[in-house]
Amino acid sequence: MNIIQKADYKIGGHLATKQDARIDKRICGQSLTEYVPSIYRDDSKGVGSTGSHSTHYLMLERIFSNVTITSSDALIDIGCGKGRVLAFFLKEKCPAKLYGIEHNKEVGRLAQEWTKKYDQVQIMIGDAFTLDYNPYTILTMARPFLPKTLLAFIEHLESTLTHPVTLISWCDQQGIPVLNGRPGWSKQEGGAILRVKGFKLFPWPQAYSVWAYDPDKRK
Repeated sequence: MNIIQKADYKIGGHLATKQDARIDKRICGQSLTEYVPSIYRDDSKGVGSTGSHSTHYLMLERIFSNVTITSSDALIDIGCGKGRVLAFFLKEKCPAKLYGIEHNKEVGRLAQEWTKKYDQVQIMIGDAFTLDYNPYTILTMARPFLPKTLLAFIEHLESTLTHPVTLISWCDQQGIPVLNGRPGWSKQEGGAILRVKGFKLFPWPQAYSVWAYDPDKRK
């Protein structure tokens, strides 16, 4: 990346973050932009969870522009962090019940605090591997796990889900390809995002993908 490209990203990322903070304060009463490192991460072994890095609202608008969510859906954000994804759905007046699960108590409690005024939202603090995902129809995640842990999580879903679900994942270059050709999983949409509405959001493109999972097709 040359000097001009670095400046383009620095300016774009800064302006997008400023816009994010304004929306956060309107929806959440506070900014959710601060990064919180993971306390459960081991890069040398490719296991554990990633830190709490809130996705830009502009990126979320692009990812979910073709995803239909209705009042009969129940959506859970896996590794919800401080709750930016849930704030996005509140901003968009999403009709579904919204849930989040977060392992890091510090950021999970922050999410619980600002969402308590929204009856539509419930935040759980705990291990995502212990949760039953059958009550949910839509699962979202912004690379909450390192590759080996992500594979174990997919296996957990496959061993417990009894009905079809939609999985939307982003910032997933290092993990979600494990679903390619995997029985029961079919890719509905995918792409990479670098620039949205004139803002260069990242130093390099960030992938996203939408998957349908049907347990009957694994048989």
